[in-house]
Amino acid sequence: MGTRSFFALVSLPSASAFALLLTACSGNDPAGGSGLDTDTGTGASTGGTEATAPASATTAMTAGSASADGGTADTTGGTPPTDCDPGQVLCDNEFCTDVSIDPANCGGCGNDCDADQACVAGNCVGDCPAGATLCGVECVSTDSDADNCGGCGNACDVGEVCGGGACVAECPAATIQCGQDCAQPATDPQHCGGCNDNCGAMQSCTSGQCTCSGDLVACGDQCFDITTDPDHCGDCGNECDTGMCALGQCTCAGDQLECNGNCVDPQTDPNHCGMCGNDCDNQDEVCSGGSCVCKPGLTDCNGQCVDTETDPSNCGMCGMGCMGQPCGAGVCQNDCDGFPDQCGGSCTDTNTDPSHCGDCGQPCNADQICSNGNCRDYEPAPGCDMCPCNACNGDLDTCCEWDLLGGDVICTEAGNCP
Repeated sequence: MGTRSFFALVSLPSASAFALLLTACSGNDPAGGSGLDTDTGTGASTGGTEATAPASATTAMTAGSASADGGTADTTGGTPPTDCDPGQVLCDNEFCTDVSIDPANCGGCGNDCDADQACVAGNCVGDCPAGATLCGVECVSTDSDADNCGGCGNACDVGEVCGGGACVAECPAATIQCGQDCAQPATDPQHCGGCNDNCGAMQSCTSGQCTCSGDLVACGDQCFDITTDPDHCGDCGNECDTGMCALGQCTCAGDQLECNGNCVDPQTDPNHCGMCGNDCDNQDEVCSGGSCVCKPGLTDCNGQCVDTETDPSNCGMCGMGCMGQPCGAGVCQNDCDGFPDQCGGSCTDTNTDPSHCGDCGQPCNADQICSNGNCRDYEPAPGCDMCPCNACNGDLDTCCEWDLLGGDVICTEAGNCP
């Protein structure tokens, strides 16, 4: 019988690989019969092209499940950071998900479905053409499909064909025979104009031609709403870097602003703070609530961001001058003998001071800390008030409690707590 259209755009391991997985879990001898034809590498089904699970699924195994080589995953080598519920898998050692329905991890960790697709049984599935029905992960015409004749799963016997949604001995008049399928080529979305000429998602078969419905526009062999589709915004192939399309124009989401072709958050963006082009001072200020404010550890004294711990003109508080004496720990000192370093009138430690990091007069940027005399990137740890913190991952995977923030938790580069 003819090949049917699939909208599962994932790439799966062969059925023979699955046979090894099944035998590993069941304990059956692979040669003893597992329900799969391991000699041919195909399943027992005689229907259309089979969807196979993505290769990435083999990397998303839960503890105790079969490994890709037919053995059992090692559960004694260490405890994962999160225990997953039954039916879920651990992805990237960070989160648990159900890969059978998660469109961002469909069939395996990191396998992302397209925006117009859903995740069904671990396969990315798009909309079926008009007149077709989704049976499992396959779009079929129940009027002509011998495996789903009149309804999903209703298979015709050997020697029968499917015509008009019923299993019959021979194809009705005005139909063409495509294997066991009896199709009307003028209207059948799976045999449009001829056997196995499948229409795409949101297309319909009209007079033997696949056409788009309503106001949809054909881009390649699929139909899109170019007023809202971010990959075809206003015209085929016009992708929105912003990820949003409205009325055929690329737009920014929510409260973001478009500044120089980029979507930014004016509440936090130091280059567009409150409005496009409003730059905060790169060394002394951060953008918070749409306003440039002094970075953590600095105080606004008459419009200047200063460190009241070490500033001899604002020692301990704004306007408190030390009359020629150095300032250290927020107190005017006779000298800096009790401190590791002296930079002008400041008693400090160049290993940790972001205003004098590694040497006097070497400031870090506003989004950096000073650790062991080196400027290192950091960001606040959302939702955490103490270490360890699961929010610290990626390049900023180390949790620290920073004294300059009153002990607040930050995420920074490995081994670089200030």
